[in-house]
Amino acid sequence: MFALKQFFALGVIAGSFVSSATVNSNARPASSSRKAVDNVVSVAPFTSIELRNGGEAVVRYGTTQRVTLIKGSSNCTEVTVTNGDRLIIDNTGRDACPRGYELQIEIITPHLKGLAVANGGLLQSLGDFPGETALSLAVNQGGVLDVRSITVDSVLAAVKSGGRILARPRISLAASVADGGVITYWGNPTVTSATRHGGIINKGTAADANAPVSDSNQCASAIPNAPAAPPAPVRRSFWW
Repeated sequence: MFALKQFFALGVIAGSFVSSATVNSNARPASSSRKAVDNVVSVAPFTSIELRNGGEAVVRYGTTQRVTLIKGSSNCTEVTVTNGDRLIIDNTGRDACPRGYELQIEIITPHLKGLAVANGGLLQSLGDFPGETALSLAVNQGGVLDVRSITVDSVLAAVKSGGRILARPRISLAASVADGGVITYWGNPTVTSATRHGGIINKGTAADANAPVSDSNQCASAIPNAPAAPPAPVRRSFWW
């Protein structure tokens, strides 16, 4: 049996913003006539990504790192690099997000060691993303983390208090779910798993292997109901 305490011990490190590189506070909503470069966010180098408090973030492979705000405002979303290498995208920025606020952000990078979602949102990889040896994945208090397009040998995955992880490890998967949530994998890795107080770790079907997240019935059907009251906005990192 996989040691849950040891597994989740990886996610108890409290983080704080030690360096920042935010979107220009004077930026205005993009129009069709503006170049995408106008919304590029200047950040320090990073090797991991965490999406907090909602929104949609897409990760693509590229030789040069770039973070682009496709839709949204710097008044609501903060983009920072902390702990030396962790890109944080937080939807509770300097001002409260207005009702109906939408965030779409694109991240291009040649290498990743970890990804996380906290308190809702969708973080997904799109397109071929070759050559990763290992990835640490975490979802806390809801959200979806979809890295099926990343070629990776080994995956360490944890879901706590609801949410989904979708991955395609080639060699090994260490998976843990506590207090509800779903981890779905494809391929034939060696699987070490544990659940506590509800949760599902299952192998995805061929039909769902490349389906959009919203159409992936194998995963969606197993998600537990959301709690009646929403959790407080996540302000501190809960993993790696």
